[in-house]
Amino acid sequence: MLNHLKALQEKKVAFAVYKLPNSNEVKLFYQKNDELHLTFDFSEAGFLMAPFAETDFYSFIPNTRQDSFTIAPEEFNFDNKGIHKEENKELFIDLVHKAKQKLDQTELQKVVISRVINHKVPNENLLQTFQNLLKLYSNAFVYLWHHPQTGSWMGATPERFINLNKGVLKTTALAGTTQVEDGKKAKWTDKEIEEQQLVTDDIKASLIQMLPELKIDVGTLKSTRAGALWHLKTDIKTKHPNLKLLNIVKALHPTPAVGGVPKDLSIKFIHKNEEYDRKFYTGFLGPFETNKQADLFVNLRCAELTPTGYNVYVGAGITSKSNPESEWNETQRKANTFCKAL
Repeated sequence: MLNHLKALQEKKVAFAVYKLPNSNEVKLFYQKNDELHLTFDFSEAGFLMAPFAETDFYSFIPNTRQDSFTIAPEEFNFDNKGIHKEENKELFIDLVHKAKQKLDQTELQKVVISRVINHKVPNENLLQTFQNLLKLYSNAFVYLWHHPQTGSWMGATPERFINLNKGVLKTTALAGTTQVEDGKKAKWTDKEIEEQQLVTDDIKASLIQMLPELKIDVGTLKSTRAGALWHLKTDIKTKHPNLKLLNIVKALHPTPAVGGVPKDLSIKFIHKNEEYDRKFYTGFLGPFETNKQADLFVNLRCAELTPTGYNVYVGAGITSKSNPESEWNETQRKANTFCKAL
């Protein structure tokens, strides 16, 4: 597999390679050139890469050229001391305080703030890093997007955005984060439980606003593991013959798991106060086909290739009960998800 990807990289053509959660099959879509394909209505088929910012068109790599590989499941751990960089800590802590102040003064109930870690490491081993992610995170959606016109991104995200197949829609409310402790169950505070409920309620309301006759099946609240972290998860399901991918995307993105509640106020706060472009971070990605079938994931635990290493993107959901120091530590732990593969 690595030799095939290396050959495509040397030819400077676009390709996307990915693995679905709990699968041993790695799929590859690739082009014969560096043309940038755009979809406006998801009527095509391929691998989609969508930004956080609102847009009327999305980059994709057509599925006209495909390949697949099988990887052997294996336990894979690194002796990794983690991320101890304290760069920009004060700026992030100040942003948490600013968010909490806005929560107290307005109708804002939750906002997700983020930061970028400039991790300077030799990046010649891009493909090896991707293979390390595959071995580390068998239950995540692991991907590598390489396009000469948009850059190279990779990650191992735990969050499903949209699974659409034959009129059946499945999505996930994922919020709350705590560290895995060996042999112990996840422990949750009122802050994480309330944050998770906000996300679940908002997704349900957005779907009903899109199509009022929908009957929404909300699953039970569960703890789910993603690498060294626990998250709270609620599966949401609905069925209707008129469900279209474009309408669902417009209704749900960005979800409150990456934006906030209510959506308009949280997005306004993010654009005004983060002071950087998220690009594809907290966007969505994955395979899709003709506006009726898709398996898309939220772009979390990800990084962008740079000339000197990687920009690692991390964030945290802020509510009135957030502790600034705890939120900082949460972003440090999330950064380790990607950095363990380096």
